Amino acid sequence: MALVDLVRRASVSLFVLVLGAAPALAGDSAQFSAIGYSEDGRYFAFEQFGIQDGSGFPYSEIFLIDLDTDDFVGGAPFRARIDADGAELADARSQAGQLTDDALDAHGISRPALPIVLRGDGELDDEGLSIAYGIPSYGLAATQGEYELSLDIFKAPSSQDCDLFEGDPMGFALTRAADGVTEELHRDTRVPRSRNCVITYKFYGVFNPFNAFDDASTVAVLSVWSHGFEGPDRRFIALPVGTR
Repeated sequence: MALVDLVRRASVSLFVLVLGAAPALAGDSAQFSAIGYSEDGRYFAFEQFGIQDGSGFPYSEIFLIDLDTDDFVGGAPFRARIDADGAELADARSQAGQLTDDALDAHGISRPALPIVLRGDGELDDEGLSIAYGIPSYGLAATQGEYELSLDIFKAPSSQDCDLFEGDPMGFALTRAADGVTEELHRDTRVPRSRNCVITYKFYGVFNPFNAFDDASTVAVLSVWSHGFEGPDRRFIALPVGTR
């Protein structure tokens, strides 16, 4: 075995040992907040926020997505971080909100986002690789339609250097089954550098515009877990999964 391989394996082992000895709260598990949709359901906005591992600085990031093109719009993402000891998370969120106000107004983000299914962090025995749902109807009436989303996780190339973690980060493919038809909606060919060295993906939830009774603007939100400074870090991505 080459000396460089021995050094690399020793470095990884030491890194894992340090992580294993770290407190249970180490790492940076961002939280999610759905801001809402445009009235026509074309645009979706959400926030992720938390305390950065290592620095302890509070941050907030707001994303605005065009569901027709699956692209950011309006200058998104908008990011705020307060690099000061003792800074408050509420202040970082307020700063990000101020940065985003004009873009949200310009894209008409005023329609609440309804969580039609959510996976809480306390779910037991849930790998988070599939999620099933229907579109809510009025009151106690039955849901409409039967939909199932599933994830396939695999190694994929990236410009991010992940050699310390023994190779390429993880990419994913997203598949939807509805009305007896299965369709692949997304497959990574490369992992964006912004995701860092991904460990895995899990379903966090599925959202629809308030008072929408079809799946035209349905969005799936994934937790993206990557290697961080003090332990696993979580961020979020949102993908259109409706029939537009």
